[in-house]
Amino acid sequence: MKSKHSTRKWSTASMLILLGLLVFALPASAAWNDTYKGYATYTGSGYSGGAVLLDPIPANAKITALNPTQMNYGGVKAALAGAYLEVQGPLGKTTVYVTDLYPEGANGALDLSPNAFAAIGDMSKGKIDIQWKVVKAPITGNFSYRIKEGSSQWWAAIQVRNHKYPVMKFEYEKAGQWISLPKTDYNHFVGEQMGNQPLKVRITDIRGKVVTDTLQPLPSEATSSSYIVAGNTQFPD
Repeated sequence: MKSKHSTRKWSTASMLILLGLLVFALPASAAWNDTYKGYATYTGSGYSGGAVLLDPIPANAKITALNPTQMNYGGVKAALAGAYLEVQGPLGKTTVYVTDLYPEGANGALDLSPNAFAAIGDMSKGKIDIQWKVVKAPITGNFSYRIKEGSSQWWAAIQVRNHKYPVMKFEYEKAGQWISLPKTDYNHFVGEQMGNQPLKVRITDIRGKVVTDTLQPLPSEATSSSYIVAGNTQFPD
């Protein structure tokens, strides 16, 4: 006859085994370089006025809007803005530039430009199954920075452009300390009282690679329009 004590021991052991199996069965969080599966639709928008403010965009570029789940990867707003995605469809493969948000898109969904959709699927279907992954941008040269209108030494919004991999973190040095700036839905890093001295910055990509750069001083008074600043560095391959 089994004792109550041995029954309790068996019950506890069984529960631990069951819990271990359940934990093992839980899906791991998708990594940035995983292959994502979803669907693609197409639209003619995204070349100007996109949610992540990457204008101007060449009219013949293959572009896409990206669903909120991957756009805000890792809890960072607009994390995949300006990323390049290699997309596989029923008829082939193409590479697209992320220029907009696809607000109603499900996990893995893309809203492609017509020329991108036509390269991988039948236009008459309107919606196709796809898989895609983030790839190194087919670019040359260093970063550039868009300084948003209204920026000054007191408040500034700075966007990193022409990056090989998506930008996750932007810091600037002040009094010997690195200060991390929050990223906005409109794909700019925003800071206050950053001063009007040359701005030393530290930028981290989605792989965890870190580079530093120095920007020209921010204007003393708020600008009436945005402007572009040339950068001096780029993420490694």
